[in-house]
This record gives sequence, C-alpha cells and structure tokens, in this order.
Amino acid sequence: MSAPDHKNQTVTNRVYISITAAVLLSIALILSGIWNAEQTGQVAENNINASVKIRQLSDAFNLHQQSMSAAIDFAVTSGDASWRNNYENHLLDLNQVMLSAAATVDENIIAAMREKAKAVVETERELFRLIGEDQQVAAFELLASDSYQERKIEQEEQALTLRATLELRSRQIIENLSSRLRQTTFALIMQIVLIVMIWFYIVTVVKRWQLAQTEHRDELSKLAHYDPLTGIGNRALFQLRLESAFQQSKRDNKAVGLLLTDIDHFKDVNDNLGHDIGDKLLVAVAEKIKAACRESDTVIRLGGDEFAIIITNLDSKRDSGLLANKILSIFERDLNIHGHKISTGTSIGLAFYPDDAENGEELLRKADMALYEAKRAGRRNFKFFDAAIEASARNKVEMQKGLISALENKEFKLFYQPLINMSTGEVIGAESLIRWFHPETGMVPPDDFISVAEESRLIIPIGAWVLEEACRQQVAWEKRGMPPLSVAVNLSGVQFGESNLVDVVEKIMRKTGISKNLLTLEITESTLMEDVNAVVARLHALNALGLKLAIDDFGTGYSSLAYLKRFPIHHLKIDREFVNELPHNSHDIAIARSIIKMAHELGVSVVAEGIENQEQLDFLSESQCNYGQGYYFGKPMPADEFEQWYDAVTQPQPEAGNM
Repeated sequence: MSAPDHKNQTVTNRVYISITAAVLLSIALILSGIWNAEQTGQVAENNINASVKIRQLSDAFNLHQQSMSAAIDFAVTSGDASWRNNYENHLLDLNQVMLSAAATVDENIIAAMREKAKAVVETERELFRLIGEDQQVAAFELLASDSYQERKIEQEEQALTLRATLELRSRQIIENLSSRLRQTTFALIMQIVLIVMIWFYIVTVVKRWQLAQTEHRDELSKLAHYDPLTGIGNRALFQLRLESAFQQSKRDNKAVGLLLTDIDHFKDVNDNLGHDIGDKLLVAVAEKIKAACRESDTVIRLGGDEFAIIITNLDSKRDSGLLANKILSIFERDLNIHGHKISTGTSIGLAFYPDDAENGEELLRKADMALYEAKRAGRRNFKFFDAAIEASARNKVEMQKGLISALENKEFKLFYQPLINMSTGEVIGAESLIRWFHPETGMVPPDDFISVAEESRLIIPIGAWVLEEACRQQVAWEKRGMPPLSVAVNLSGVQFGESNLVDVVEKIMRKTGISKNLLTLEITESTLMEDVNAVVARLHALNALGLKLAIDDFGTGYSSLAYLKRFPIHHLKIDREFVNELPHNSHDIAIARSIIKMAHELGVSVVAEGIENQEQLDFLSESQCNYGQGYYFGKPMPADEFEQWYDAVTQPQPEAGNM
C-alpha cells in the first residue's frame, strides 16, 4: 500500500471508530434518558397518588368529624335519638381514616387524637343515651358543659393539627415531585446537549474525513497525472488534455498544436555529472518551458528528457513558431545547475490537429517525425511536419526492413580500397567498405543506408559482420600467398559507444585468427569528441588488444590538441575535403602541412584520403605524408577484383630489351 493510501486508510478507520463510538454513546444516552423519564414518571405517579390520597384523608377526616358534630347538634335540637346511627357510621369511617393516616403522619398524633376522641365519644354517646330517654335538658346541659366543650376544643385543635400535617405532607410530596421533575428535565437537557455535541463532533470528523478524501483524491490524481520530479503533467494527463483539446477544436474550429522537444546530449550530463544533476536540469528546463507557455497551454514530460506542449486556440502556425523560438532561446546560454554550467540545446518538432492528424496517437507520431527532422538538420532548430517528412519516415521504415532482410539474406558485400606507402609506392593494406546489393533495386549507396542503420542500431550487427568479414578476408589473402596486408575497418559512433565493444572485437580477432597488428579500426573525429574521458579509456582498451587505431575525417571535428595527445592513435586520416583542391588552394595547403607536421611530432603517421591526380600525390609526398588512398591508386573493389588488381600492380614489369 502506498503512503497516501495508508494515510487515507488510517483517517478512514478513525472516522469509523468515532462514528461507532458516537452511535453507541448516543444510544446509551437515549436509553438512559428513557429509563430516567420512566422512573420519574413512576415516581410522579406514586407521589401524585400519595398526595391525592392524603388530601382525600384530610377531606374525609374533616367530613366525618363535621358529620358527627352535625348529628349531635341535630339530635340535641330535635330530640331525635335516631341520629346516633348516623353518628356511629361516621365514627366508624373516622376511625378508618385515622388508621389510613397512621401510615402518613406521626403515630403520636394519631394516638393523642384517639385518646382525646375516646373521652369525647363517651360523652357524646351519653348525650344520645339521654336523648333516647327523653332527657333533653340533661343532654343539653351535658353538651354545654365546660368539660365537654374543652375536650371538644382540644379534639378540634388536634384535628386541625392532623389536617395541617396531612396538608404539609401533601405539599412536601408535590415539592419532591417538582424537584425530581426538574432534575429529570435537567438530565434530559444535558443528555440532549451531549448528543448534540457528540454529533457536532461527528459532523466535524466527517467533514475532516471528506476533506482528507478530497486531498487523497487530489494526491492520487497528482500521482496519476503529474510527473513527481518536475511537477508538470505526465503521459496520463497528456492523453486527457489532448482529447479535451480536440473537443474544444471541434467547437471553436481552431487548430491544436503539439510541440515535442528534448534536451541534446542529456545522457552525457547524466554520465559526466551524475543523475542528481541530470534530474535538477530536467526540473529547471521544465520550469523554463512552463514559464514560456501561456496559461491555456499544457506542458507535459513524456519521459526521460522529452517534453510535449499542447497548444490550443491557434489561429496560425506562426503562433506556435513563436513559442518554439522562445523554447530554443532557453538554451542559448549555459544553464547553471548547482554550480555546474551546462551548455546544451534542443530540437523541436511541431504537428497540428486536424491538418496533420485525426487522433492523438497519429499527432504524436508526426510531431516526433518533425523532431527527428529537426535533429537531422543540425539540431537547435524547429521543424513543422509536412508530407516530405512523412515520405522520408516511410522510406526510413522501409529501409530498416530492407536492412534486416539484407542481414538475413547476405546481401551485403565488402569492397576494398588500396592503401599505398607514398614513399615506396608499395601496397601495404586496404580499407574495407560495405556495399549493399538489393535484389530489386541493385546497389544501394552507403550514404543512403548507413544513417538509417545507425538510428535503428542495426549498425551494431552490421558492423560486427563487417569486422568479421574483413578479418576473415585478410587471413584468406595470407593463405593465398599474398604478403601480410593490413585491413582497416570503420567503426560507427553507435558501435563505439557499446559497452561490450572490446569483447566483441577480441572475440572476432580470435575467431578469424587475424594477426593483431594487421587490423586497424578507424573512428571518426566527431565520435571521439563526445565523451573524452570515456573515449580515452575505450581506446586504451582496444589498443591493448594489439590492433592499430586511426582517426578518420581528421580536421572536420574541431579536435582539441590537449585531447588528441591523450589518444593512443597510430594514424590520422586527412579528410578528402582538404585534399580535393591541393596543391592550388592555399588554405588547404596550410591545413594539410599543419596536420602532417603535428601528427609526426606526436609520433603518429598520416593517411591522405581522396587522392585523384599526380599533383596531389606529388604535393603530399613532398610534405612527407606517410600513406595515401584514392582513385588515383585504385577504386574500392570486391575481394576477387582486388586480388587481380594487386597481382597486376605488383607483377614485375618486363625490361624494354626483352620486349
């Protein structure tokens, strides 16, 4: 799991835990509130029932007491003793009320009332007896007696006390109930507040989680659509933005431009300064390219040192040309990368939708063709895709297929051009030159296929075949009885850059059995100038095999003498460009003599290429050039023709007298 996914999972787990805890706590609070409300309701019901019962006792006590007093008053007044039954019934009910009240009030109050009531009841029953015996006067006197009235007053006071006690108890119950209700209400409010706070917290947590999810999606989108090194878009974003640009183009009827560019010799920066500096160079270039573009343009790193720019709302190709010039100007001065001044450049290819292509893949392919054409034209420039570029690309593809077929069907053949010792006129060797005999088109000139072979890296197996065939032929000539002629083989810059070059050469030398000192490898001057330190190491490794090394096309690659003296070179080959106009061009005279003198002082022999007449030969001989080759001596020939030519030029001429 990636770091963003792990972080997101951790946040999600916390949210799940928080929500689960909140739900459980909320449920607990709600259940607690329900239980508390239910308990409070039960208490309220009990208290209300108790309060009502107490009030009923108080009212009943008052009612029965008044009813008893009324029964006595009616009996005394009317002389009707039948009111005694009414009295006794209320007395019985009063006793029941007092029994019920005993559970609510102090028992001492009830006991005192019973004690007082006992004496009063005895007197009142005596009254009913007197009335029953028609002793009205006696009954009235007893009713009005001080002792009865005092006991009656005391009974009334106790009754009031009892009623007051019952009333107080009833109020206390109601007050306790009110207090319990307030507590319950407060508890419910607190529970509601807690639940609200909990869910407010949960809402906050969820919002944070949503924000984290958004950030996670943004981070994943950035990882999926943006280059982690430079921060600009990657191939995934390239596809999305290109499709979007196509849709916009259909709506607005404006072209979409695709600009491809890369950094010249970026591999050398990595090899010489390290990948860290290479990465920083990519970041700096990406920033400068982005700064040169409009907000509506999309800058993409396709991979390595290759960048693409999707240009929208184009009115004309000229607009994209202005942008291309801006990007070229980025490399006009050295780029300072952490104290390293890096001098490099770029090439640019441009293609347009819908004029050049109808889809993204085709547009990218054609912009890449234009980029290749810009490189082929000398780099540090830009090219628009056109039909000629496409035709050239098709030809290159066909050429690559033909080269593969040529290797498989043995259509290649080596020609050999003689190498002459200019002081003695002897043939000392031959340079091997590849020729391709196509079964349909005939011989294909090397200039037509060598560059394609190098770009496709087919030059590696082709070059290996050339080396082995040349070595094999040299050994065959010796077996034929010819003197030990040296054979020279040209090495492509692509071959020379291969890490296993020394092993391949050594293996071929062992396989063919060629004498070590009879093999010369020719390397162009421009190849030797690409990475001098690596070149020196590889040249010394080849030199250790015992073969000879020559710099081909010398004078065209701006060699540094400081570097040249470090190379273990045996021969310098003066390019035919400096031989063609000898001995009539003063500049060529000066250059040729300077090269010969410098080489001799370095202990290196000199070979002049392209000698075509006696004047050139005489001048070079006088200038002490060591060796020469050219049509004046012999053109490149197949091996059998070379043998015939050799036999002809080395056969002794008959003396005039013997003719």
